[in-house]
Amino acid sequence: MTIVNSKDKGDRAERALVDFLDHEGFAARRIIAGAHDDIGDIDIHPDIVIEVKNRYKVSLGEYLTALWAQKGNKDAAFGFIAIKMRGKANPVEWGYMIDGPTFVNILRLLVRPGDLKVKE
Repeated sequence: MTIVNSKDKGDRAERALVDFLDHEGFAARRIIAGAHDDIGDIDIHPDIVIEVKNRYKVSLGEYLTALWAQKGNKDAAFGFIAIKMRGKANPVEWGYMIDGPTFVNILRLLVRPGDLKVKE
């Protein structure tokens, strides 16, 4: 029986996401754990927190609580949680979650007032 080290599992997922983001043209790097206040796992921009999760049991409430703290530590407007799906090594097949303020901030960047028409 193989014993899985959860830190190794997390490290592999973080490296996979960094490689994926680099391939997509973003200059991403892993943040060394314990170096300072927790500001997420991946550094890509001063206003963005990215947290990576590779766990058997998904705990969305716990993940959001941690994300809010990390966003506060970094004073970031955007927070993303990358959730590795079981059996999916490629980050394009993972799940991604955002918090409410990030959702609104993205909408503000993408939608101008008056662009949307209400259907009756």
